Amino acid sequence: MKNVFEKEILTLKDRKKVNKKILQQFLKRIKVGKLTRNLNPADHFCTFIVPFDLKSKNIFIGHHINADQWIPPGGHIEEYEQPVNTVKREFEEELGVKITDKQIELFDLGITNVQGKQRSCKIHYDFWYLVFITKLNFKFDKKEFYKAQWLTIDESIKKVSHISIIKALNKLKNIHRL
Repeated sequence: MKNVFEKEILTLKDRKKVNKKILQQFLKRIKVGKLTRNLNPADHFCTFIVPFDLKSKNIFIGHHINADQWIPPGGHIEEYEQPVNTVKREFEEELGVKITDKQIELFDLGITNVQGKQRSCKIHYDFWYLVFITKLNFKFDKKEFYKAQWLTIDESIKKVSHISIIKALNKLKNIHRL
């Protein structure tokens, strides 16, 4: 499992917009082991998924119930699960649509300090994925999100409050010139 994570992270090593310090922190964290929430409730790996419609240049985000913030879909990587498989599983669970590997692109890494006293999670090592998809009226999971919608990147950034998510969305904006 460590090798799969490392291989995925290293696909970003030559990208100019990727923070090399964060990339090194990811590689260092992988060496520690216990990568998933069930093995290390405080400090583990997750995915964020940014559904992206090329034609409209819109992304899909939602007002997440547990986080009480506007965030893209995503979730915790399960034990023995590869990050890209987490993307496919979470996309189907949260948005009701099956996707393929060809639609998925890793574009960034981020470290999120999780807020909230009642949460066992303290630090998330987030893989940031773009999912290329035609704008759909997703049947988003109402147990996950109060509300969810397609927005421009700029509109999304205005709704988001967490700095690590704002940074990732700004990076996406610069990469794809949105």
